[in-house]
Amino acid sequence: MDESFFHTSFQDIGKKLKACNDTLGELQQLGVSHDVQLPELVLVGDQSAGKSSLMSGLANLDLPRSEGACTRCPLHIRVSRNAEWSCRVWLRKEYVYEPPPRPIRESDVTPHDPFFPWKKRPSTLVLEFKTMHDKSEIEEVLRWAQIAILNDDKHHGLFVPGRGSIASNVPIDKAAEEPQAKFSPNIVALEIKGPDLPDLSFYDMPGIFQNPADANDEYLVNVVRNLSSAYIQHPSAIIICAMPMNSDAENSATFGLTRKLKAKDRTIGVLTKADLLPDGGNHAQWLEIMKGQAHSTGLGYFITSRPQGKDLDELKKWEERMFEDESVDKWPGAFHEFVHRCGVERLKAFLSERLGEEFAKSLPNIKHKVKLNLDKVNRQLANLPELPHNVELEIQTCLNSFADSARIKIDEFAARINSLPANFRDCLLEIKPKFVLKDRSDIPVIALSDDESDAASVATTSAATPSKRRQPTAQATPSKRSRTDYSAAGPSNTVKPEEVGSSINGNSFGPQQPLPPAHRQGLAEPFSEFWEVGRGFRTLRQVREEIRAKMKAGMPSIIPPDVYNDLAMEAIRPWKGPTSVYLREVIRQLSAELDSALNESFENLKKRYIYPEAKRHLKSCLDKHWNTTQKALEELYSDEAERVMTYNTEAFDQCLKSERAVLARFRHYMRMVAAGFKQKPLAPWEAMTEEMQMQEVKRRESEQARLNPDEFEREVEVVAYVRGYYKLAALRYSDAVTQRIVCRMIPAIRRELRNYLDDKLGVRGPDAMRVSEKLMDEDAATASKRAMLKLEQAKFIQALQSIEDLESGKLSDTGSIVESNGFQAEPVLRRRESDVTMENDIRYDEA
Repeated sequence: MDESFFHTSFQDIGKKLKACNDTLGELQQLGVSHDVQLPELVLVGDQSAGKSSLMSGLANLDLPRSEGACTRCPLHIRVSRNAEWSCRVWLRKEYVYEPPPRPIRESDVTPHDPFFPWKKRPSTLVLEFKTMHDKSEIEEVLRWAQIAILNDDKHHGLFVPGRGSIASNVPIDKAAEEPQAKFSPNIVALEIKGPDLPDLSFYDMPGIFQNPADANDEYLVNVVRNLSSAYIQHPSAIIICAMPMNSDAENSATFGLTRKLKAKDRTIGVLTKADLLPDGGNHAQWLEIMKGQAHSTGLGYFITSRPQGKDLDELKKWEERMFEDESVDKWPGAFHEFVHRCGVERLKAFLSERLGEEFAKSLPNIKHKVKLNLDKVNRQLANLPELPHNVELEIQTCLNSFADSARIKIDEFAARINSLPANFRDCLLEIKPKFVLKDRSDIPVIALSDDESDAASVATTSAATPSKRRQPTAQATPSKRSRTDYSAAGPSNTVKPEEVGSSINGNSFGPQQPLPPAHRQGLAEPFSEFWEVGRGFRTLRQVREEIRAKMKAGMPSIIPPDVYNDLAMEAIRPWKGPTSVYLREVIRQLSAELDSALNESFENLKKRYIYPEAKRHLKSCLDKHWNTTQKALEELYSDEAERVMTYNTEAFDQCLKSERAVLARFRHYMRMVAAGFKQKPLAPWEAMTEEMQMQEVKRRESEQARLNPDEFEREVEVVAYVRGYYKLAALRYSDAVTQRIVCRMIPAIRRELRNYLDDKLGVRGPDAMRVSEKLMDEDAATASKRAMLKLEQAKFIQALQSIEDLESGKLSDTGSIVESNGFQAEPVLRRRESDVTMENDIRYDEA
């Protein structure tokens, strides 16, 4: 290869707009084009249209031109200035290969899945392939880079020449024949640096084709077309559309695509392979094209000739002889008038000027978008603060803040917890055993005479025969009465529907008067699920049967103690459910308060490892006390559920008296109704004045004489005993449970929480410094995000600096290049050295 690899590729381009082009190249080098639309060159064309040779001429680079090379994926070449020549090759992976377990069909390629079976990655992966300082290596490295791109399932390092096992052991031609995929939308990128080279960027797209050699590859026709379409649609792209002169212009599928995508105004047509123009053929179509009379484009046409088998110097001289010296006989004289549009060198100059103009026009908008992106990145970084210098102090400060806040919140919680214990107590009282207080035997029996001749004579068990009975109406729960005192001022109408039900064992009572309306109040949350507990506990007849079953033989008048004990224990058995719900709700509310304190205290460390760790240990601390308290409450429950036991005789007598009065009042009312006596609905006892209560008691005593003795008097007394003891035990138990929670568990959490967190986090041990540094680590996602944002920040800062240098004239000895979107002719530029690499392009990942 010739000593001057680049010869005069861009060195002889006119210096007009050179500063703009250099700044544009630096912005492209920084990767700003991923965030801000920058002018770019995109070379497209049909397969075998001479694109690769044209790209080689534009970059003055000997690209591989063997069969299939550099045509199965996009090739991106960046050229930048540096003191020494080098070429770095990268693989830019935006897609992952996910083929189906069947042959790929044309129908798999859709507008929503244009590159099937390649799927979009969550983020772009940029992998360094190889850096070269020997120009002779470039063809081999580029071919292996393309093979690596096509084998997405294998590590790219396997294909690196001189290092990878596949590249070292498998012939390159054989490797090229057996790739995993036959095409890839991922990019092989070259970063070429050398003396006196401005920054320009080129994309060489795979050639569009119509008829694949293998019928199974029909889907690739649409995939390749979709890829070219995606680049053509970039609004800032300048499209270079190659059409060979040894074929009919009407056959160019790519040119039709540029028109279809409305990119004609941004298109430069390049008629390639001018040396293959048929002798004596019809040249009219090409002349019309050059005159703008056919297949017109917004940027006109150029003609090039790059015969194979010639090196770069020879190709330059060939075009000079063919187009300028007119010393090539086969080139028709009719084309001589277009000499100013012939040759790669003139095309390069035009492209350079066009890029500079587009950049200058869009510079204010580009600068604005760069600033917007920089501001956005700065805001995101502000939400990801750096690791503080003194990590131990930072952690202790946050823990101290949390401990203080936690103590305050726990104290406030304990001070306002009154409603929950009260609701628990009311729940236990509300789910008391509810007995049905009427029986079918309460209805008077009409006895017929045994004398058939006196069939009309009747006798009743009542003092009077009622003339009319009414069917009772459905009842509701009574109004809530005070639970804070063991005694009651008098009887109350607080018997539940089961206590005033209209049937026993499925047998109807018959017509009766309406029962007194009662007011039902549901249980407060979180105890509402227990509202039906206790309903239908026993009927009076079932109580009688239980007494008989447990009565000792020969002792008919003595009610066995087991009757009282067993009924009371059965009534107490459901307490386990409300107790668990009560404790769980306390822990839930306390956890919410402490979580709030933790969030406030660790606001600036939420992205650090210590935050989820502190949160986890806080939960474990509460769980520990929850379990300890749960066991203690189970012991309290076991004590209550063991047997009837109280030495608080005075309190029990008050509860028994209260329940006895309640039951007597309702039992009397029901018997009167059953006997057919009209009764006024019972008014709520607690709503009555003392005088009204005394009058009702006297009336009930006088009415008692009208009824037969109550055959369930003994059973009602058992019910009163059971309910009286239940009330005593419920009040005792609810206080004991609340005392265990409020007076022991909550204070213990308050005392132990800070030390518990210190111990579990390990911040007070001999290894506190190392532990603190570990706790201040970020989660992987946050660390990765910060690293990416820092790269983005550096990219935009340097991009903004480049733009400001251009505006201020620091890049030129003759002053400002851009002046009201105008241009200063022939500026002399002193380009600053750039050491920016493609590592700033999205993100870098060796793996």
